[in-house]
Amino acid sequence: MRRKIILMGTILVSIFLILLDQYTTSTYYMNVFQYFFGVHHLTLEDKVFLKAHSPLIYASDNNSPPLRYFDEETGQYKGIGIDYLRALSIELETEIQFEPMIWEDALQALKEGRADICDMYPSKERSEIYLFSDPIYYQRGVILVPKSDNSIHNAGDLEGKRVAVQKGDYVHEYLKRNVKNINYFLGADYEKNLKPLLNGEVDALVGDEPVISYFMGLYDLSEKFRIVDEPLYELPMVLSMPLEEKRLQMIINKGIYALNQKKTINKIQQKWFGISTPIDNDNSVRQFSIIVVGVAMFVLIIVVLILIWNLELKKAVDEQTNALKMSKNNLQTILDGLSHLIVVVTNDLRVLSANALFYELFGIAETTSDIELRSLIPGINAHTREQWLVLREGNEQIIKGRTFWVMPYHIQYEDQLEETTLLMFEDVTDRKVNEANLLHDNKMAAIGQLATGVAHEIRNPLGLIRNYAFLLKRNHKDENLITQSLSVIEESVDKASSIIDNLLNFSRLSDDSAHLIHLKSVIENVIQLNEKLMSKSHMNCQLILEDIEINIQEESLKHILINLINNALDAMPHGGQLTIWLKNGAAGPSIHVIDTGIGIEESTKAKLFDPFFTTKEVGEGTGLGLYIVYNELHKIGGKIEVKSKVGKGTIFKIHLKKDNEA
Repeated sequence: MRRKIILMGTILVSIFLILLDQYTTSTYYMNVFQYFFGVHHLTLEDKVFLKAHSPLIYASDNNSPPLRYFDEETGQYKGIGIDYLRALSIELETEIQFEPMIWEDALQALKEGRADICDMYPSKERSEIYLFSDPIYYQRGVILVPKSDNSIHNAGDLEGKRVAVQKGDYVHEYLKRNVKNINYFLGADYEKNLKPLLNGEVDALVGDEPVISYFMGLYDLSEKFRIVDEPLYELPMVLSMPLEEKRLQMIINKGIYALNQKKTINKIQQKWFGISTPIDNDNSVRQFSIIVVGVAMFVLIIVVLILIWNLELKKAVDEQTNALKMSKNNLQTILDGLSHLIVVVTNDLRVLSANALFYELFGIAETTSDIELRSLIPGINAHTREQWLVLREGNEQIIKGRTFWVMPYHIQYEDQLEETTLLMFEDVTDRKVNEANLLHDNKMAAIGQLATGVAHEIRNPLGLIRNYAFLLKRNHKDENLITQSLSVIEESVDKASSIIDNLLNFSRLSDDSAHLIHLKSVIENVIQLNEKLMSKSHMNCQLILEDIEINIQEESLKHILINLINNALDAMPHGGQLTIWLKNGAAGPSIHVIDTGIGIEESTKAKLFDPFFTTKEVGEGTGLGLYIVYNELHKIGGKIEVKSKVGKGTIFKIHLKKDNEA
C-alpha cells in the first residue's frame, strides 16, 4: 500500500508540475524552472556590459505589417515587434537602434555580426547559427488560398502545388522538412508574394497569420481568398543573437521576464488590434483551461487515492486479522518442530506454554493447565529464590536420566503483566559422552607421542638392574658389592614403577571429580613424563613453581598441560626454551607456559581454540589439542589468555579459580 501511495503521490506532483509549467509558459513564456529559479534582475556587471555594447542593433524585415514595417509616409519603422523592442530598450536602460531591411539581408547581418538581435521562430537549423531568447509571444503559420480551390485543407495538400514564400522565412524551412514536391516562388516580402497569387501564378501563399491577415484587409481579399482552417504550426517568437553572445542572451531574457510580468505584449496588442490577448493565442482561455484541468485532475487523483487507501486499509486489516488467527498456530508448529524443549514460565515457575516435545518427555497432555515446573524437574527448588536465579542464568539439569543445558530468554508473553521467561532445554547427553571419548582419544594420541621417551626411561633402570644382577652372580661373596647392588636395583625398580604409574594415571579416563592436589607436584610429574621427548627435540625446560594446594580435577589439569607442552614442541622445531611459571596472585593461582618458538600471527589467534583448526600440514595434526584445553578449562572453571609475537614466542596464561584453593 505504501508503494502505491508513493506512486500516486509522485504522479500527482508530476501532473502539478506539468500544469504549472503550462501556466508559466502561457503567461510568462518560460518554463517553471526558469520562472522560479532564474535570476531575473539586472546586475551591475550586466549594466556595464550593456553600456560597453550600446547601442544594440536590431535588424529585421521592413515589410511584415503589423509585426514590423517601414512606413514611407511618416518615415518611421513601426509594428508590434518594434514597440516591444522599444519597451525592452527602456527596461534594459540601453539604446536599441533599428535597421529595417529585407528579411534575407537581416538574417545575413545577424549571422555576420553586423546586427545584435533579430526576432524569428527558433528551429534546429537556426540553433546552429544563432542563440535564442525566451519566448515573447506565440504565433501561427497559415495558408492563404483562393476560395474557389477546395483541394487545399492542410500542409500535406501543398504537395505538387505552386507556393509563394518569403525568402529566408521559417515557413520555407518548415515546408521543406515536412512536405515534398512543392514548387516555390520566393519573393523578397509578403506584399510581393501577393501578386503571383492574385494573378493565379501560384496556388497558395504561406506565412505568419498576422501579416497575411493584415494584407487581406488592406487589399480587401476576404471575398475571393480564405485562410485554411488548419494552421501549419503555432510557435513562439523569440529574439535571436550570434552564437558567441551568451551574456547578451542572459540579459535579454531578464528584460523579457520583466516585460512579461508587466503584461507589456498584451498592452501593445491592445494598441494595434484593440484586444488584450496575445496574437493568435487566446491566453486567458488557455489559462482557464489549465486551471480547470488542474483542479479536475487534483480532485480525481485525491478521490482515487482515498479509494486506494480504503481498499488497501481494508485489505491490510483482513490480512492482519488472518495473520493473528494463524500466527499462534504457526508459532506452535515451529516450536513443536524444534529438537529442544521449549517452555515459557512465570517467576514462580508456572508453565504458560510449551512445545510438544516438552509434553511428550513428561507424559503430560497438551491440554493440561496449571503445570508447575518444580513438580517435573527435581533439581529445581522453586522455594529458594537464589536457586531459581541460578537456573535463569543457565546451567545443567538432569531430567529423566539425560543431561540438559538450560538457557533463559526474558520475553513479554501475551497479556502477562509480570516478567516471563522462555527456557530452552538442550539435550547435551550425547555431546558430553562424545567429548569424554574425544578427550580419551586425545590422551591416547599423546601417550603414543610419549611412548619412545617412556620406553627409554624404563630401559635405564632395567639396564642397571641387569648389570648389577650380573655382578652379584660373579661376586656373590663381596658384601659391600651385594649391599650396593641391592640398593641400586631397588632404586631402579622404584623409578620404573613411578614412570609406569605416571603413564597409567595420565591415560585413565577422567571421572570429573575434584580433590585437593599439589599443583607443583602435578606439573613436575607432567614434565617428567615428557622429559625424554623434550630432550630429543633439544628443548630446555625451566620450572618456577610455588607450593600451592587447590581443589581441582587433576586429570583435566594434566591434559591441559600436556597439550600446551606439545603445542610448545611444535612451535620450536629446532629447539628452544620452555618456561613454566606457577604463582599465586590476588585473583587466584595462574600457570604461565612460555616458549621461544615461532609465535602466532594475529589472523590465527581468533581461531586457536576452534575444533579441527590447525596450521600443520595435512595428516600431521588433528586441530583438537587447544580445543580440548579450552573445554577442560571451562569444565574446571578456569580461563586462558594468549600473548604472542611472530618470531619471539608465545605465552599461554592459565587462570584458576581462587575459591578452589584449600
